[in-house]
Amino acid sequence: MSNGADGLMPMATGERLRVNLRVWLADLTYTQQTIAADVIPNAIGGIAEFTETQVALPTPIRLFKYPEKLSLALSGEIPDVIGFSNYIWNFSLSYAFACRIKKIAPRTIVVFGGPNYPIVSEEQERFLRAHQAIDFHIVKEAELAFANLMRALWEAGMDTEAVKGQVGSVHAIDANGEAHLVEAESRLRDLTEIPSAYVSGRLDEFFDGMLLPIIQTNRGCPFGCTFCVEGVHYYNKVYKSSVEKVTAEIDFIGSKMAELQKQNGRNDLFIADSNFGMYKDDLETCRQLARSQKLYNWPEYINVATGKNQKERILEASRLINGALRLSGSVQSLDPVVLENIKRGNISATGLMELAMRASEIGANSYSEIILGLPGDSKEAHYKTVSTVMDAGFTNIYLFQLMLLPGTDMCTDACKAEYGMVSRFRVLPRCYGYFDVLGARQTAAEIEEICVANSTLSFDDYLECRQFHLVVTIFHNDAVFGALLGFLRSLGVSVYQWMERMCHAPKPGRLGQLFESFDRATREELWEDRDALEDFIQEPDVVERFISGELGNNLLFVHKTLAITQYRQELAELADRTIRQVLREAGQDSPEHIAFLEDALAYHTSRMANLFESRDEEPQVMLRHDVAAFEAGAAPNRVEQCRLPEPVSYRFVLDDSQRALVDRYLDIYGGTTVGIGRILSKVYVRKLFRNAVTANVVRQDDSEQHYQIAGLQN
Repeated sequence: MSNGADGLMPMATGERLRVNLRVWLADLTYTQQTIAADVIPNAIGGIAEFTETQVALPTPIRLFKYPEKLSLALSGEIPDVIGFSNYIWNFSLSYAFACRIKKIAPRTIVVFGGPNYPIVSEEQERFLRAHQAIDFHIVKEAELAFANLMRALWEAGMDTEAVKGQVGSVHAIDANGEAHLVEAESRLRDLTEIPSAYVSGRLDEFFDGMLLPIIQTNRGCPFGCTFCVEGVHYYNKVYKSSVEKVTAEIDFIGSKMAELQKQNGRNDLFIADSNFGMYKDDLETCRQLARSQKLYNWPEYINVATGKNQKERILEASRLINGALRLSGSVQSLDPVVLENIKRGNISATGLMELAMRASEIGANSYSEIILGLPGDSKEAHYKTVSTVMDAGFTNIYLFQLMLLPGTDMCTDACKAEYGMVSRFRVLPRCYGYFDVLGARQTAAEIEEICVANSTLSFDDYLECRQFHLVVTIFHNDAVFGALLGFLRSLGVSVYQWMERMCHAPKPGRLGQLFESFDRATREELWEDRDALEDFIQEPDVVERFISGELGNNLLFVHKTLAITQYRQELAELADRTIRQVLREAGQDSPEHIAFLEDALAYHTSRMANLFESRDEEPQVMLRHDVAAFEAGAAPNRVEQCRLPEPVSYRFVLDDSQRALVDRYLDIYGGTTVGIGRILSKVYVRKLFRNAVTANVVRQDDSEQHYQIAGLQN
């Protein structure tokens, strides 16, 4: 096993080596159910841009995102070198293409690179021996390594054996069976060295209204979390792009997205930074985004992980971009033993809690992430973390299972053994399909390994926690019953106590069947043997069952979708019964409080009615309280003071902007249960809920009548 080459360094400006190679790069995604990884392939765009600053190619490097387009291109020609990104969500798809290419054109050189690759040398070697269609696998950052590999191959006359073991960050198995696991190249300290693939126009073809733009203003993370790829030491220093490069990209993307808006295309942005808002330059990025919002009405929504410390700066970032940014306070766990085990002690849990409370003051959407099954976790520790985060007031609490990701310390054999981890395998939601590649059908699906038990968490406890996750996802997240959350908090009653009561309470009617369906699907999606699952995927018509939605869904979002679109009255019945119980136990079940409870339930079930179909059917109810004002904080936090002088009839309507937003996402994801579940996972759901308007006349002409929006009355 070789691991000692120094690697090649970039050539000086003007000294580019002429390399007569046709080079393609593919960042593939599944497309047959929906577009699974729906971001513009900026990462491979940057690799292409950087490579072309180092070597002179006869034609520009071609980029591919959609498997269908790569299949069509391969039917015309096969490149000399093809590189594939390797993520947990696309490895099997990419490898299926690689195997077929190697069979038809064995001299084509196949290069993989990405984080879905082990960090322990023995496990790396095992991976390479199991995937012999891969000639080279690049570890860690790829820009410099890929450019150096292209130069080395050309100078060696395309003799792959001569190159193996000679290029930094490039791993391979040679013809004699020896593994060459060369140490990683030093990182690029200035991301401005990577020319923008947006500004050059290289990514223009991917502005199709279906993919969202993604930018990265800095790379690296100062925290050492063992479950995260960037938690390894290699990434602990943070390196940045210049403000000028980021500004140029924002301007370029904004003008493109403005055109797509006219065609009902999407209007969001993904920022790939690990701790956005934690650094001073991030505020300048936000100012540029705010300017883009004024010029181009973009971005409407930003998907990003905000910083884990520096809450004041993060709050300022949110203020600057007008609520488009969700503030994250992702604790993962608040148990001290767990935090020590996952090396997360340098993150301020107190600061994350304060972030939620401050976010509500500026009207920002906030979320926290909690992972079940971390080393040392237990049912009691998990519930205590959820309780603390919930009572802090986060808008959303995303409850995840522990994915054992290759490329992390957590996924090593040693870590699994140390904490007695029991793992199972399942197919990733949306990541499955079949494609024609050079005249043969290739079927693929991505498989993830998750921890379902450890030395302190039993499998039965895992299943109980998953039931609780469904309750939180339905009743807490996205403020589906937001006025009730505020109502309980105003009385000093624990929201967590209400959630726990609902979890263990009998479910009325069809809602009970929904929870039984979730439990059954949770058990059935888990496989003990990865090979058996891979064989199952290749059986006739199985992948079609995944594509149709019969198998392989995101269980939380699909069941939440069914709950709020089909079981609204059952949700209200369960909420009503359990809140009455916790109010009675707290001595807060006065007639006035019960009256408000009834109004709030009628208000919320009407707001979520007919969002995706029969949208012209508008619910109408009589309310005794201004529930909207109470929920928005526009009225005193005592429900008695929200009592209306007399009952008012409210209609619940969708405005034009809401209809346009729903139409846009239905066009992208479709109106199936799976598609709507994807929409609910992507947007700030409160924006979709109907607005309550009074039927009180405020001005009436011969032919028109005007209504006031509830919560804005004097």
